[in-house]
Amino acid sequence: MGSASRSHPPRSVLIFGALIGIQLLFGSGYVVSKVMVGAFPPMVWASLRITISAILMLSIALASGRPSPRGWKTFFKPLIGLSLLGVVINQSSFLVGLKFTTPTNSAILNTLIPIFTLLLVILRRVESMSWQRMIGFMLALCGVLSIRHIEDFHFANQTVIGDLLTILNCLSFACFLVFGKTFMEKHDNVWTTAWLFIYGSVGITALAIPDYLHFQMPQMTATLWFCAAFAVLGTTLLTYFLNFWALANVRSSSVALYIYLQPVVASAVSYIFLSEQVTLRTVLSAGLIFLGMIFGRAKESLRS
Repeated sequence: MGSASRSHPPRSVLIFGALIGIQLLFGSGYVVSKVMVGAFPPMVWASLRITISAILMLSIALASGRPSPRGWKTFFKPLIGLSLLGVVINQSSFLVGLKFTTPTNSAILNTLIPIFTLLLVILRRVESMSWQRMIGFMLALCGVLSIRHIEDFHFANQTVIGDLLTILNCLSFACFLVFGKTFMEKHDNVWTTAWLFIYGSVGITALAIPDYLHFQMPQMTATLWFCAAFAVLGTTLLTYFLNFWALANVRSSSVALYIYLQPVVASAVSYIFLSEQVTLRTVLSAGLIFLGMIFGRAKESLRS
């Protein structure tokens, strides 16, 4: 998987599977993250998660025998900006924002990621807009807002800082999807993921220093160990790698559109593991999301 295989592009079914897999992992990650931030300060856990992922991904890159990346201007320098957008600003603004706003506000505001992505690619004239795609995005957005209980959303003086940080998180990740696509098309995905984590771990750890000064390691139960392993291997290492690989083979807006599947996955996981009730509203909302996905992908080549 990498730029070297551009003459033999992957099958559409593989790209589709990767995009679905990303949402399955991220959707499951909501439950896992809830467990982890209950035991660790959010920024400390973000730092540990990204740092461990960086070590693992660098080990994989070295063991794979792939040629090491070269070129400060063409590889290492651009990755600094991409790591700021896709890891440091994205992760820190989301976690800190969640601390100062309500979970409902955070969940609803995160639906801005596909909208911001779509606006950016249109403004940059990277992608064109069709009525099918517009209908698809609007249907999926309505489904997500419904499943997230839009009627419970409210701005207040107590949440304004958290809401603004959450919006910053959305804009940051949208910029990463749009501006990172060309880079992902040109460079090896394994080394790109490794160095993105390396840069990101430095940035997030620097931001987490105040929390580290007062941090005490919690007692690690079997549940915490499982959640930690799943968060590192599944919702961090594997999802970022699959995201980069998909981004090199599909439109930025299409990668963003699939994000709307995450609340459906989260609801399913909550039903299976937390015994939360599935309501008619959840079913209808999921139907809108899937219908939006169909319209959003209609008559569109999977590759950009």
